[in-house]
Amino acid sequence: MWGKNIQKGYNFSVKIQYPCAYRLCTRLTKYLAAVMALGFLILPAPSSLAAPKRVVVLYFDDHSRFDHPTGCGCIPTGPFGKFFGGRKHHKRWYLKEGFTELLNRKLGKSEVYEPVSQDELLDAMAELGFSRRGLQSDSKKRAQLAKTLNVEALIVGDIRKFNQERVKANAGRLIRQGGAGYQGATASYVGGVQLMGSLYIASVQLEMRIFSTSGNEIDTPKISGRKQHQVGGSRIGPVEWVITEEGTETQFGQSPGRKRLPRPIVAPAELNQIEFGSAEYDKTLFGMATDEALHKVVLALRENIGPALPGSDVAVQNDLSKPGKTSPQPAAVQGAIVYVDSKDPENTYINIGSDKGVAVDQQLRVYTIESLVDPDTGDVLGVIPKSVGVVTVVEVQSDRLSRVKIIEGFGEIKKGDRVKQEDPPPSDSDSE
Repeated sequence: MWGKNIQKGYNFSVKIQYPCAYRLCTRLTKYLAAVMALGFLILPAPSSLAAPKRVVVLYFDDHSRFDHPTGCGCIPTGPFGKFFGGRKHHKRWYLKEGFTELLNRKLGKSEVYEPVSQDELLDAMAELGFSRRGLQSDSKKRAQLAKTLNVEALIVGDIRKFNQERVKANAGRLIRQGGAGYQGATASYVGGVQLMGSLYIASVQLEMRIFSTSGNEIDTPKISGRKQHQVGGSRIGPVEWVITEEGTETQFGQSPGRKRLPRPIVAPAELNQIEFGSAEYDKTLFGMATDEALHKVVLALRENIGPALPGSDVAVQNDLSKPGKTSPQPAAVQGAIVYVDSKDPENTYINIGSDKGVAVDQQLRVYTIESLVDPDTGDVLGVIPKSVGVVTVVEVQSDRLSRVKIIEGFGEIKKGDRVKQEDPPPSDSDSE
């Protein structure tokens, strides 16, 4: 019989003892529970649960001349604009504000960065009495703003190119079937044979500047995004074939219920009705090129301040501007190829120079980085760095430019590939 002390209207009590085995089991269970709870407390948190790094996008400049009377946008302008739908008939795309918003959205989706909202940025600038012009030229002001916002990097962008081109071609002829003299037939039919094709190209080019918490510039990546959409087909009489990247469509006459394969939005009339940065914008060829470019901005940020993508061997540059943050060794020299002469291996340039300690005869390995993208979700799961060659420094021309000679991989190295010193130079403490 199990129980406790029982007392009910009498002057005596009965105390029933639990069996020894039961008491031992209970104590053992409590002990194990305590050990497990302690284990969970002292286990290190997985990297995926690490707090995201705070970063701030200061602003974007726009030098693309898109949607401008002398530019190359898709919006009709000039004296004929009122006949074809001028500015007052379309939703104008404000690229500076739009790119800032889209990059903040991209940073948030990365789950490793926490972008500072524009409201928080403007409040901090107002509190400090800073203007955008002052932040452009004064590293001390950038450092003070970084401290106030508690961020690990400041980002500035410049839109250099934003346009969509179209190349169109078609050809046609008539075939006469039947009629007098055609194998005794009595009826005639004239059917058109048409060949048609269009190529749309959306291009986005950005020049980015990444600043550390000290306010100093740590990288100036040049980013590009380019997407193509090809539409080709033929029509023979009532039968029409259309070929795109998604497959082939066939239609006979005006048959109803035709199911069209998904295509990016490229027609100016449709683009005019779309808000920049909206969910519908993501379905445009512009939107796809923009997303590719901003994805590369996030990768450039990860190369500079971390966290590195799984599989990446690119060292993150150290930032010693924060109090108490030290590093046992200086960061490995790294940068990017900015120009390659296909006919002269000695006429190649990289975007690092004396400010990163580059020296003549220094050898750097060249890598191209391929992203591992989940085909179902589009998420970047990791990267594969592939060595494509080696260069040696011939001349240090400025603080951010050096001429190098390709000694391995000539013909494979291209603009945009990363360069990296194999091993960082030894620190002063190591040499003592």
